[in-house]
Amino acid sequence: MFTERISPSGLTFDELRKQVWALPPKGHPSGSAPYRRYEEGLLRPDKKPGFRTPTGKIEVYSTTLESYGLDPLPYFEEPPESPLRTPELWKEFPLIMMTGRRSPVLFHSEHRQIPWLREIDPDPIVEIHPETARSLGIEDGNWVWIEGRRGRAKRKARLTLIVHPQMVMVPHGWWLPEKEGKDHLYGVWDININQLIPMGYQSKSGFGGGPYKSMLCRIYKV
Repeated sequence: MFTERISPSGLTFDELRKQVWALPPKGHPSGSAPYRRYEEGLLRPDKKPGFRTPTGKIEVYSTTLESYGLDPLPYFEEPPESPLRTPELWKEFPLIMMTGRRSPVLFHSEHRQIPWLREIDPDPIVEIHPETARSLGIEDGNWVWIEGRRGRAKRKARLTLIVHPQMVMVPHGWWLPEKEGKDHLYGVWDININQLIPMGYQSKSGFGGGPYKSMLCRIYKV
């Protein structure tokens, strides 16, 4: 199987084990080029050695961002809602909600309708530290409301030591194919966490995913 998969390299798997790495030979239709392409001028339109940046160097200080009037260096900006930036809101919503968790069998909002994948990951969950759940009277498997300034979403509690006690992890992209679609849009108004996330908080450059991983919320049993 491995020999078949690496056949574009012209090597067998046994040969690869001895050679450690593989690249398609020059002229191969895959279009791959050799390592250290920057030394041979293969990365730049002008064919000069270097990288495809204005200076030809790997840039930590971005001259392109600087030319746009933006900060050329990496920097930290406090999220739009946080214990430090919005302390009064933190008193009302004392948990930090992250939505970036990935499932090995689901991809964003895809695959909930595939029975055997749904069997592996059946429920829209929220992951909570056991100490945090205990303080809220929540047990593993309870249905809970996650509420923020903009709305709330219903999830099934999963207790885990992986999540920090001041945080909760809420997988995004959930809908329920078994629910009616015409008027209720497959249950998204009950369970989709996007209802808690604002728009318009990107940085000056237009980039930034702070609201997806740092909004404040509170949790209580349904």
